[in-house]
Amino acid sequence: MTVREQPACKLRALIPDANAGGACRQVQTMYSVLLVSSLRLVREVVKALIDRDEDLQVFGETDDRSQTLRILTSLRPDVILFDLDPDYEAALETIREIIKDHPATKIVALSMHGEGDILKRAVRAGVRGFMSKAGPSTDVVEVLKIVARGGAYLSPNVATEVMEWVKSGKSELNPALESLTEREKQVLRLLASGKSSKEIATDLNLGVETIRTYRKTLMQKLSIHNVTELIKFAFSAGLIVFPPPKERASDEGEDST
Repeated sequence: MTVREQPACKLRALIPDANAGGACRQVQTMYSVLLVSSLRLVREVVKALIDRDEDLQVFGETDDRSQTLRILTSLRPDVILFDLDPDYEAALETIREIIKDHPATKIVALSMHGEGDILKRAVRAGVRGFMSKAGPSTDVVEVLKIVARGGAYLSPNVATEVMEWVKSGKSELNPALESLTEREKQVLRLLASGKSSKEIATDLNLGVETIRTYRKTLMQKLSIHNVTELIKFAFSAGLIVFPPPKERASDEGEDST
């Protein structure tokens, strides 16, 4: 069994800026990541990718899925990268336990299997993202940040599978989906992508209170009680459009300000 907990250094504060006459500046948030994989190679490769990014930090890792439950009694990562292989049955059971005990937990599943029953069960278990090991390793960092910020993600080949469920009628969608108006579906998609009510209001040229009313109505119609469940519903219903992570190379050398 391997359990490694790194010193947490996620900063969410205002600190004095000596170069600004005593004024304060905001320290950029670092998103904490917990790595769960029985394979040391997977953990080392993912950690090496994360270590090169200034927005993410690995603060713990384990090769024993049940040990993850113990870690979560005292630590709250912003996002968990959970390797489902090779024993995906045990992995999915652990994910269900995590979501049951900590509903707000954001999990990205990683697997060599991106089809059929495993994908469907992972989404139903509560993962916010699903990545195929057949995809580019460089996508990992961007996907973790998408999910840590409240969004959702499926690898392109996996998203195709979800769309096939919808087209074939095998997705077993909640019948309540048919009761939603096009505007309500639009708001649901944006909520599931991680946008706040204020951001959605700006995108749709509506008032913030109007968006909050839509969100309340969605929860009532779908018998859902929080945004996490809304995201899970949008996942299973195939309502979310999953753009590929942005190309890091195109951003290098650019001034983000």
